[in-house]
Amino acid sequence: MRTRPRQPRHLASLALLTCAGTLLAGAPVNAAGPATASGLPARLAADTTPPTPPTNLRSTRTTCQSVTLAWSASRDDVGVAFYDIYHDGQLVTAVSGTTLTATLTAVQGSTWGWYVNARDAAGNVSQASATLTITPPFCQRDTQRPTTPTDLTARVNGTDVTLTWSAARDNIAVTGYTILRDGTAVGSIAGTATRPPSTSFTDTGLAVNTDFRYTVVARDAQGNSSAASAAVTAHTGPACTSAVCGTTVVTTERDLPWGLVQLPDGSVLYGRRDLFDIVAMNPDGTGKHSIGTVPNTAGTNGEGGVLGLAVSPDFAVDRWLYIYHTTTTDNRIVRIRYDTMLRTETEQVLVTGIPRNKYHNGGRLRFGPDGMLYAAAGDGQSPDRAQDVNDLGGKVLRLNPDGTVPPDNPFGNYVWSYGHRNPQGLAFDSQGRLFEQEFGNNVLDETNIIVRGGNYGWPACEGTVGDCANPNFTAPIHTYPVAEGSCSGIAIVQDVLYTACLRGNRMYRAVIRGNTLTDVQQYFVGTYFRLRTVEPTLDGNLWLTTSTGGDKDSTPNNSNERILKVTLGG
Repeated sequence: MRTRPRQPRHLASLALLTCAGTLLAGAPVNAAGPATASGLPARLAADTTPPTPPTNLRSTRTTCQSVTLAWSASRDDVGVAFYDIYHDGQLVTAVSGTTLTATLTAVQGSTWGWYVNARDAAGNVSQASATLTITPPFCQRDTQRPTTPTDLTARVNGTDVTLTWSAARDNIAVTGYTILRDGTAVGSIAGTATRPPSTSFTDTGLAVNTDFRYTVVARDAQGNSSAASAAVTAHTGPACTSAVCGTTVVTTERDLPWGLVQLPDGSVLYGRRDLFDIVAMNPDGTGKHSIGTVPNTAGTNGEGGVLGLAVSPDFAVDRWLYIYHTTTTDNRIVRIRYDTMLRTETEQVLVTGIPRNKYHNGGRLRFGPDGMLYAAAGDGQSPDRAQDVNDLGGKVLRLNPDGTVPPDNPFGNYVWSYGHRNPQGLAFDSQGRLFEQEFGNNVLDETNIIVRGGNYGWPACEGTVGDCANPNFTAPIHTYPVAEGSCSGIAIVQDVLYTACLRGNRMYRAVIRGNTLTDVQQYFVGTYFRLRTVEPTLDGNLWLTTSTGGDKDSTPNNSNERILKVTLGG
């Protein structure tokens, strides 16, 4: 790792947002000895060893509204100060290092994967415990179906059909709608008892001059479905007149496609995250074959593995393929020559020491118009790393193609910007500005324009929520509620930003005007479910990948994914 030595961190002084929206702060450090410049006592400042992962995570009591967790203590050379409790990458709360149990609010019928990290007083964070998956029972059995949606209407615009209907009713709550086209589900809108689902849906990119028959079904949280609404028929126009004109499934995949690039000859390479290899195919999906396994890759029983890919700007001459991947100890950036196969004997390790954990590994790579390689690095579930400019966690990194540090980087190391939680989207607009997409914890996702040396506020500030008044923080240009976002990849085509969202089950389209995003529209809401990666095609359209199953573990071939080509309109 080419960076200055990491200075001691003081996470105990940082406030973090919990799922309840309250502030959680670590207790003051009680340690004898003189303080260092960082504010830590000298004996803690010398501590750089993280605790061991907590073990034996279990539930001692589960009700319809709560779960009580217990675990066995971690070990640490100085002492465990806190245990941080997460579900599915979201920090819920923290307890003291002498506490080995916690009772937490849960949502009836919702399956969450719980895990625990240990943290010492110097801010060193362990790897995560094993995941404990729990589905609380419903508080009462519900067998009553929602009423049938009514007043379904269709409005046609070229090859788009926009449906609207009147909300169904339920004895408890309607929590979703399924939209069917000619009897086949093409969309799914989700909500909750307190946030009812939308009653409109746009079906995009349909065949021209064709009749389509639509119905809508309401559903509740316990799986009861209404009868189908009365049908409505829509006849599409003679041509596409919208921004998105169609999708084609290019290939299917049993493992998780994560990074994807298109080579100058038109062929496509994509990484299979949990199989640790890279696949080549023709742009129509034919000729698909593995070109080799990335050496020294390891999973995290979460979201680590083979992540971002980038192609050298001089690929026709040097044949370098750049890869961001997880190992047993870190995340790193390497380059390997590709010439019909992955020539692993040519591997060069460019950057090491990017923190890894079950979640928050970042992973996106993108070459800029300045010829430099930019990388999105997660905080490794150690939020205080994000504010330490001598640490690679929670950063956007910038390096020369050969792995050296550019002389104009702001801190004399790889760090280009800091204060990030888990960035996974990078793209440049026509002005050469770097846009970044970042996962929030449980409130807001962020879209940022990255500036040299900029501080984007995490962990004090999540989107625009928290302690965001610091004048040194750079504010996001746009935010999305996490429930409608959890967005990963971004692409820019003709100064329009496309954003692929996981939990939100949709793709956003937004026009870049100055320092803002305007005309924000949503596509494929619930059509393809969780969307991970969006990339430009050579012919000015989009590649889009799904991430619908097995994306919270490191088990190979337990998914059912698609790689799509999205045809854009004028």
